[in-house]
Amino acid sequence: MLPLLVALSRANGNTGLVDGEKRARTFVVGDVHLTRHSPPDVADALGRLLERHPGERLVFAGDFLDLATDAPNTACREAVRDVFGVHDTLRRKLAEFLDAGGEVALLGGNHDAALGAPEAVQHVAAAVGVVGAAQKRIVTRPWFLREGGVHLEHGHVYDPDNAPAHPLVDGVAGLGVHFSAKFIHPTQAYRFMHANDAMPLELLITAFRWYGPRAPEVIARYFETAFTALAQAGPFYRGAADRTLGMERHARYAEDAGVPASVVEAVFAIGGPSTFESWPRTFARLYLDRVAATLAIAAGLGALAVSGTRQNAKGWATLGLGGALMAGSWLAGGDRYGGTVVARLAAAAERIADESDAKLVVFGHAHREALGERYANTGSFTWPVDAPGRPYLEIVPGDRPRAVRHYLA
Repeated sequence: MLPLLVALSRANGNTGLVDGEKRARTFVVGDVHLTRHSPPDVADALGRLLERHPGERLVFAGDFLDLATDAPNTACREAVRDVFGVHDTLRRKLAEFLDAGGEVALLGGNHDAALGAPEAVQHVAAAVGVVGAAQKRIVTRPWFLREGGVHLEHGHVYDPDNAPAHPLVDGVAGLGVHFSAKFIHPTQAYRFMHANDAMPLELLITAFRWYGPRAPEVIARYFETAFTALAQAGPFYRGAADRTLGMERHARYAEDAGVPASVVEAVFAIGGPSTFESWPRTFARLYLDRVAATLAIAAGLGALAVSGTRQNAKGWATLGLGGALMAGSWLAGGDRYGGTVVARLAAAAERIADESDAKLVVFGHAHREALGERYANTGSFTWPVDAPGRPYLEIVPGDRPRAVRHYLA
């Protein structure tokens, strides 16, 4: 089987990157979300992972860094430098890993789409402090990669709230990244990074539990971000040009990825439209109808309490309007997302396997582990859920490639 980074090297203009006889094992790590504010134990764990697999191949399946939350207004070069400047021990271990023959592939995710660009190789190499052959062992890809029937990508393309206009263009981001940059970054409410498909009411209640006296500030910023999101949705959505540009790049990407153009077209067609493309869907997804209903009910009850209930027609009318809005909202459905991120990614993986001849599909993004014959999810290295350690996958090649789960204790 052709080594992974030999195939990847074409995308970055690197030839002869890996000796054709080499058979390094491939490990896939998902959703590290490393930032300047990440707890030291996350960087320490990554360092131990590098030490555990010297000379091997590590694929970071998107959101290795959380540029959208940590430094949304900073150029990629400076943002990457700043993260590794804080986590210096990890920087040194990554440099040692690369100098000793280890290979690193970075797939763009919704929180670090800029890392998928070819020039990101230079940014990472400069931040880590490697040159020459070690730098050539860093490879970046904006979307998916294929090898031996294994399809790897982050998976956000199949999540409407986080889907970009096109995965080959780092342009208009999705609703989730909008909230990361405009809500989580200024409030430093980093714990919400893991709650990527919860309902707003649940998040608001959680805000009081997590942030106590700061909760009103956090909630106010949430609603400010929600209304600025509406100003970017529907007729104001600027993603059409990104989509056109991305589709023009399909043929070249197919060539770089070593797959027929039909595979790129099929995989792109599986990704649904961004929530931002529809103003009603954005409004509904933010549950703003329930916010309006709650405010109307509260205003009506307040008016009745202050002025009495017998002749306060406006109070009764406001209360009735709020009740009608709330009833209509619930009749329209309690879950505006239409399932969970976990379910959507699992369904997308099955379609990719069926429609593009992939034998094994590997995603991250969902922050939940999955392990089956045709679909595996890395889970989140930083936020393991009900796991004995930090999860990652090993890809075992063959006629029927499979994923094997590992944990870093």
